[in-house]
Amino acid sequence: MNTETLTMFITVAQAGSISAAAVQLGYAQSNISTKIKQLENTLHTQLFYRNNRGIILTATGQQLLQQAIKIVQLTDKTIADIQHPNDVHGQLHIGTLQTAASTFLPQVLSRYHRQQTKVTLTIQTGTTLASTQSVLNYQLDGAIIGGQISTTDLTVMPLMQESLCLITANSSNIDIQHSPILVFPVGCAYRNTLERWLDSQKITLHQPIEFDYLNAMIASVSAGLGITILPKRVVQPYLEAGAISALALPEPFASLPISFIYRHDYIISRPLERFIAELKINK
Repeated sequence: MNTETLTMFITVAQAGSISAAAVQLGYAQSNISTKIKQLENTLHTQLFYRNNRGIILTATGQQLLQQAIKIVQLTDKTIADIQHPNDVHGQLHIGTLQTAASTFLPQVLSRYHRQQTKVTLTIQTGTTLASTQSVLNYQLDGAIIGGQISTTDLTVMPLMQESLCLITANSSNIDIQHSPILVFPVGCAYRNTLERWLDSQKITLHQPIEFDYLNAMIASVSAGLGITILPKRVVQPYLEAGAISALALPEPFASLPISFIYRHDYIISRPLERFIAELKINK
């Protein structure tokens, strides 16, 4: 058992199939299948349940996955520290909210990239729920999320308190009771806030119109399709242009905590360490 085999195992587990892992790694499927079978024989256990739709980790496989990720991370970090003792070198995979990606994060990334030229950055947008799950599954080094999370496996670094507002095409002619509601997918912190606010108004969220793209949602509000809740600084340019109107929200719906999360047990690489430092400067 070596780190190459463990990397194959991790990729198969995260990709959900040997064929998908083969594409990611650039190996033949037969090579990966053989390595996984050898790993199972070495450990005297079954790591995957195999079916026509792919593979699912067994309980033993889930246990090995967490340890395998730590072993590969520690090995990569050790090699990097020895080969590049004075460099910040490697990869950094960060998750983020679309709203953060359109406001404060670009400045953070720009400064970081100018200083850490040997780091390969990958930025993945998604809901708070999706990003949190990816961090817990070691698929992301860390993520910018909105709202509160209840898991004890994560370190939560508060970044800011984000002001929210209700946006509409015309604030003087709005019927909240009957207006279509525009939302991001389930797991979005802004959607959760919107649902809680509607519940406080005794309004049922019925057949909302779901978006996965921020600009499309704002444009649709401007066109009169419906209403939604978004951060004030995200919609400020549209407010100044007169494309939309904003209504104040009552407490506790008028703001949302924004944080950066990463696993407690994560072996913090130099790229992640410097990124966290950059976020702290931006606070």
